[in-house]
Amino acid sequence: MKHIKSLLLAAVLGVSFTSCNDFLNLEPLNDIVLENFWTDKSDVESVLMGAYSALEDNNCLTRMVIWGEMRSDNMVEGSSTNEDARQILRENLLITNDFCKYNAFYSAINRANTVLYFAPQVAEKDPNYLIDELMAHEAEAVAIRCLCYWYLIRAYRDVPYVTVPSIDDEGGHEKFYVPQSSFETILDSLISDLERVKVRANNKYATEDANVCRITKSTINAMLADMYLWRGNDDDWDKCIAACEEITDQKKKDWEKLRNKQGKSCTIADFNGYPLIQDAPDDYAGNSYTEIFGDGYSFESLFEFPYNNDVKNTFVFGNSQQRVEPYYQSSQSASNNSVGQVKAFDNIGSSYGKKDNVFEQLTDVRYYASLYKRGTAYAITKYAFSSLRMQFSDGSLLYYTTPSVRSSGYCNWIVYRYTEALLFEAEAYIMKAKALNPAGEDSLATSNLVKEYKDKAFNLIDAVNQRAVVADNPKSKAVDLRTFTGYTNSIAISDLEDILIKERRREFMFEGKRWFDLVRLARRDGNQDRLLRYVEKKYDAATLSAVKIKLKNPYAMYFPLHKDEVRNSQGVLKQNPAYKDEEKNEQASH
Repeated sequence: MKHIKSLLLAAVLGVSFTSCNDFLNLEPLNDIVLENFWTDKSDVESVLMGAYSALEDNNCLTRMVIWGEMRSDNMVEGSSTNEDARQILRENLLITNDFCKYNAFYSAINRANTVLYFAPQVAEKDPNYLIDELMAHEAEAVAIRCLCYWYLIRAYRDVPYVTVPSIDDEGGHEKFYVPQSSFETILDSLISDLERVKVRANNKYATEDANVCRITKSTINAMLADMYLWRGNDDDWDKCIAACEEITDQKKKDWEKLRNKQGKSCTIADFNGYPLIQDAPDDYAGNSYTEIFGDGYSFESLFEFPYNNDVKNTFVFGNSQQRVEPYYQSSQSASNNSVGQVKAFDNIGSSYGKKDNVFEQLTDVRYYASLYKRGTAYAITKYAFSSLRMQFSDGSLLYYTTPSVRSSGYCNWIVYRYTEALLFEAEAYIMKAKALNPAGEDSLATSNLVKEYKDKAFNLIDAVNQRAVVADNPKSKAVDLRTFTGYTNSIAISDLEDILIKERRREFMFEGKRWFDLVRLARRDGNQDRLLRYVEKKYDAATLSAVKIKLKNPYAMYFPLHKDEVRNSQGVLKQNPAYKDEEKNEQASH
């Protein structure tokens, strides 16, 4: 085991470190650190910031996006795709794939656990460390740990679950091998932990940047809403709605302050009762992209990772010194036909403006925000463009100036934003309507309640769509979603759910959400039929048959454990059953 001073330095400075093996990164802490370091509030804050830094490490960010997006119907191979990414894009997951390693997340988890262990002891020593500050720090540490596990269980299903740090060497090497807990057990624990600490979390911090780059009560509400939808107990739909409404209440308060401060220059507007950034506050569109993804730290952000010239976002921009190609838009020149390691599935771009495809309206700014045609391919440009500015032309959009790719890698990455809370709430209302509308006869009262839930869900979806298609600007000539879809509250619930699924795909395309969305649907359906109907479109005939066979196995929706994790665990870790044969073949070859 490495000496604890190395661990502490890593925790304080926020740099990554490697464990003695590729299993769990649980480094022991010894008495020297306990006596010499954990003495006042600043020590707790330093290690807490180290936990944030570990979570924001590009090893985590890259996996968050790859795990949540790359297997979906949004992405295909781009230029110079690395071999591990290529195999994932081809639905050929191997236990040797480097992206199946998860130890970077356990680094952040262990730092969070370390804060939770020592912070109460520091509070007893430091009279200036107030109880409210202690509880707020604990809420942040718990939320960081929960966010790590939230990505892990959605990617792997069952993973080792650790809530205490390693603080000594007693127990020997074996104590660092922890068996897996089930998805359901961990999810219940995450929800319980977040519900417990939410009241302790800060609503706001001293600076605007910290309000979106540190955990707030709104961040925790977004996490809870997400988790409630996955768990899906009878009372989880109402809990999801309540969490989202708390976020909206906070956003309305923030909006009132901004209006008082900024006056007419405030770009926030009311969309169906929800405050969102206007996309075209003047005669040009693209403002919402520029504020949310270009500038960062926007009004709508609930939690995002900050990057700068010292700590760059290498997922989007690559690393020339380490010869890592960018995953998204790879060229500084908009006239260059190159793309990143991944590109948009061609049908997303080629079917633009056609009903029943992805981007159905010609003024949907999200099309321009997400991809850009390069020759015959469609490069992914979300985050890569520094700004967008477009003009209206006969009910469509045209670039006013050619968008420029960022010249540096310091773009923030958003984990949760406000429009996701709105669509979480819409999904919960749809599920409430489903629960009240089983096969068979319904009473008139129940029928009216189902219609009420449908209207509430549609109102939320429509708010997100209105902003995106610039329906509030007369020059756009946009058709509102109600007219475009022919919505009435007599619509089939399944059709309303399809409207929601389409809107989520458009709104969060390339943000590491789509595959997780499809897995959530499959878990709820109890089969992979709907998931397959979405993803099969991107495969050619020769590949599709094998993909269908693989994904018929529910365990195949999740990633395998890396072979080194299983091998080093001395029999404690069990491989995902969908990859057992591959593990046997790999062992036989050695």
